[in-house]
Amino acid sequence: MRAEAALTIRRAPDGRSTVATARSRPPLTLRRTRSSGPGVEVCLVGTAAGPLGGDELGLTVAVEAGASLRLRSTSAQLVLPDRAHRPANLRVRASVGAGAVLDVELEPTVLAEGCLLAATTEVDLAPDAVLRWREVTVLGRHAEQAGRAVQRWRVRRDGRPVLRTTTSLLDPASYRSPALAGRARVLATVLVAAPGLTAPQRVLGPGAVWGAVHVLPEAALVSVLAADTVAAQAALAELTEGWLDQAA
Repeated sequence: MRAEAALTIRRAPDGRSTVATARSRPPLTLRRTRSSGPGVEVCLVGTAAGPLGGDELGLTVAVEAGASLRLRSTSAQLVLPDRAHRPANLRVRASVGAGAVLDVELEPTVLAEGCLLAATTEVDLAPDAVLRWREVTVLGRHAEQAGRAVQRWRVRRDGRPVLRTTTSLLDPASYRSPALAGRARVLATVLVAAPGLTAPQRVLGPGAVWGAVHVLPEAALVSVLAADTVAAQAALAELTEGWLDQAA
């Protein structure tokens, strides 16, 4: 399956954010939801199974100058294999204009046994744009082996790199090392980028949950490894307490 979705958010003359463009097709379906305040909230709704091996999926998001978008999803994304063992390819491209805000909080991506996911996220920020992006990856369903994935993030501000990172979950013999994921089944990440942001160095663990705040210039990458999504969410809340609201 090949599917593309596109979303453009624009600031209206009265200061409210409006949906200027919303195009989608299954399994990537966009639905505006009710929200308070001047920003727009849009949900990514899974309207077909997948992604499946062999799928080519793309999402393009543009938040124009002065606008604000909260992008959410309604359910977990289950990545499944096909009979030919082909990868499922997912590419997300986002641009955030001057004074604009993009806040992304998606439900978990579950790597079912036998799957292969190639996911790339690319974000271009204006000099004074604000970004908050949370992703959660679950290594397999209950009582099954995890599928495989390669996840890439490429984030730039005013054309300069903010973050370039690749997470390879291809070989359990490598990433199950105690120095990497160990026995964790959930990998949670929050990237925050905002002008003047100051995030404290924080570390959780070692133990059942491990987490850390990696401080970048006017940005921070929060990483957590946990046994389940409840523990991961609690760790993210602890690591971001007191400073995350700076990125508003």
